[in-house]
Amino acid sequence: MSEDKKESEVKENPKKDDGQKSIKASKNAEAAAKAAAKAEAEAEAAVEKAKELKEAAAKAAEEEFKAIAEEVKTEEPKGPDFSNKRNTEIIFRREMGEPEFFLDKEDRFPKPILSEAEKDDITRKALNYEDTTPVYDPQNILDERYGGTTNYETGITVLGDELQAKLDRLKNDPDALTEDIERVEQDLSYLDSLHENYYLGMNVFRTAKGGREKLRD
Repeated sequence: MSEDKKESEVKENPKKDDGQKSIKASKNAEAAAKAAAKAEAEAEAAVEKAKELKEAAAKAAEEEFKAIAEEVKTEEPKGPDFSNKRNTEIIFRREMGEPEFFLDKEDRFPKPILSEAEKDDITRKALNYEDTTPVYDPQNILDERYGGTTNYETGITVLGDELQAKLDRLKNDPDALTEDIERVEQDLSYLDSLHENYYLGMNVFRTAKGGREKLRD
């Protein structure tokens, strides 16, 4: 009898434990659901708050940009005021980017420097070109009218005579500066070197006609 009672008690205890476990599990599930709902609500609130902060920042940035633009606009330097006080000044129309008198100009394009006939004449001369350069004849350098010298040598001789006269005058002047005398002497020396170099270079033409053949012989 006592054994049957013990068995019945043993059978009842597992049922009681299972009921307590199910109650505990349901409570845990309910608590987890509440925590999830709370977390979801907090997340939604955070998203809304972030959205509001973003909109506020964008609005503040836009207002700052407008303020800077207004400040720059107010500080923009003014251009010069154009006037026509003397009735002779040309006033530029800045909005059109060109002088106002340009629109009333009759000849907007420059006239050609040459006419069509002149252009054709130049073209014809270029196509039918004739060399009119005189033939080089070295014997003309020995023309007796020039004393057998060239214009270059004659010019150097004239300059040398003038400098020599100036040098003599300075040397006879007791008040003359030494620097002036030295400068004239340097100029004379320079002219002498030019004359000598030219003379040596042109020596081949100082013989009579056919002198080159004579030199070769």
